[in-house]
Amino acid sequence: MKQPQARGVPIDARRIEGWLAEFTGFRENIIAYHINCWLAQFGDGDQDLAARILDCIDFFADARISKGLREALKCLPGWHKDERKRSGRWAFVAFTGSAGESGDSMLYEFRLANGLNARRYNPLFLHRRDLVALNPGPDDNVVFVDDFSGTGDTAVQYWNDYYRELLSGEPNVYLVLVAASTAAIRRVKDQTQFAIVTATRLDDRDNVFSEHCRHFTDEEKNVLRNYCQRADQELPLGYGNCGFVVVFAHRCPNNSIPILHVKNNRWRGLFPRNR
Repeated sequence: MKQPQARGVPIDARRIEGWLAEFTGFRENIIAYHINCWLAQFGDGDQDLAARILDCIDFFADARISKGLREALKCLPGWHKDERKRSGRWAFVAFTGSAGESGDSMLYEFRLANGLNARRYNPLFLHRRDLVALNPGPDDNVVFVDDFSGTGDTAVQYWNDYYRELLSGEPNVYLVLVAASTAAIRRVKDQTQFAIVTATRLDDRDNVFSEHCRHFTDEEKNVLRNYCQRADQELPLGYGNCGFVVVFAHRCPNNSIPILHVKNNRWRGLFPRNR
């Protein structure tokens, strides 16, 4: 979470231009009108708080995502772009199984970011179903790619439902993420064989509602909670009560607070997950 500006800083054209520059590249083009409409959903006395939330947003533009995916691959022991210098066989797989989901798009971004888009690298990139024929063993490496894990729920579920059986030969199994919470990393480590590799880790200080987040007072957190409750009565603190303010260029995770992404008849988020 970024440091917000001081309380009372004017919400003027200069500040709005700063937000627009920060959020450039989000899949739905954001203009000053959208920001003003989002701010108008807050009471007059609460717009300063809303502005400071925008200051805090940890935005992952495409360039930052690509950099994180490159750094992650460099951390994998035994990998080399030259096949003759690699240790064991390697397979890169979209973590989620359906076309169009985040893992599917992240695998494509991973391939581009690491210069693996030439045809000669095609055999390295597999579908989940191809793991049966590959039958990887202890000397092999299977790398799954996705964007974010806030709780570890999806990783644990997929491990139990699919990958435990597909990877019974006990290869080295990695889950490359652009970002993950420390809580998710611990849970995945304890309950699966995935080793999470990520360039960005979030902790309790990144949870707006946590006592460890010092950017907002308890009173401000209560005000914010009321707006989040209005936006999403079921998950007012974000999925898993994560309270994050993370936004990716291609989507906003549901672990982030709902006033950022929820779109319904009570609220319109600035970064809607669905069109």
